[in-house]
Amino acid sequence: MRDFAYMLGIVAVGFALNFGLRAIPFGIFGSRKTPLPSWVQRFGEFISPIIIAGLIVYSYSGLQWKTAWPYLAGAVTVGLQLWKHNPLAS
Repeated sequence: MRDFAYMLGIVAVGFALNFGLRAIPFGIFGSRKTPLPSWVQRFGEFISPIIIAGLIVYSYSGLQWKTAWPYLAGAVTVGLQLWKHNPLAS
């Protein structure tokens, strides 16, 4: 039971931090009357491809290249991101 409470606490803290960090921009720029600053809009356009690139580099860092599947998966991911510009699709 103690391990379950510990793991539940870890998940709760992770959820709270993730939710809080994602809510900060809405708290700062939440007014619908004033438009977002131009630097925030530009940052929003570039953050998704940067995150996808980081995830690809991280996932390939410990891989042993014995088959062509990792190459194909990476090509599909990059292709979907360039084609759809949607991180959920890629």
